[in-house]
Formats: sequence, C-alpha cells, structure tokens
Amino acid sequence: MGLRLHADGERVSGTVTLDRRHEGAPGFAHGGALATVLDDALGSVLTLLRVPAVTARLEVNYRRPAFLGRRFEVEAWVESREGRKLHLGGELREDGEAVADALGLFLEVDVEHFLRGARELPETLPAARADERRDIRLPW
Repeated sequence: MGLRLHADGERVSGTVTLDRRHEGAPGFAHGGALATVLDDALGSVLTLLRVPAVTARLEVNYRRPAFLGRRFEVEAWVESREGRKLHLGGELREDGEAVADALGLFLEVDVEHFLRGARELPETLPAARADERRDIRLPW
C-alpha cells in the first residue's frame, strides 16, 4: 500500500496514496482499503508501545468518498487503556478533511500467542506458500 508512518510520542502519522489496486467503484478507493490503512495505523501504535495485542473490534466510519490517486494523511493514537484493553483511534484525511475514522478495541496478549501461531503456520496454511497461490479460485 505504500503507507509511511512516523512516531510522535504515543501517536503515529503518515501518508498513503491509493491506486487502481485499491479500487472499489470506478475511480474510488474501496472501503476495505481505507479500513486496512486505518487498521495498519492502529496496529503501528501497538508496535510503538511494544504491546502484543489482538483486534477485538474495529469500527470504521466513512465520512466522504476517497478518490484514487490522491494523497491521504493518516493518524492513530491511544484513546484509553483499561487493564488488558486498549482503545485506539485513527483518522484518514485529505487536505485536512476527514475521509474516514476508526475506533479499535485491542486486547493485550502474551507474546507466546504470536510465536505459537508462527510455529504452526507451515502446517495449518500450506496454501499460503507463493508457489501454490496461483491455484486459488474465488467462488464468484
């Protein structure tokens, strides 16, 4: 996606330009691409904080259309923290105007959660290997 983020305290900010690979309706970015940008930014806050966590909920509000080929600013931050729960917020803007915003609830987990998944990956997802991806057929 070409998302470039920079840290500032407990916030991240950066820019991204979406292209035809991210198209939904002709000329517009797909809502899933916008959600992905926001999710990546929120996840980067967790990385910045060095908190291993998983997404419990991600809510995206779409404010206006996002045209392809435009430069968007993205920012994400910590809203609050309650024990293992981290509430994060983020916003995607074009020329200072909100295009989409997100609220996410993340649950802190032991790092072993991710290590266990990495060890099991070759057995549980053999089709994820690059040489086998060409055989995937979508049902529609």
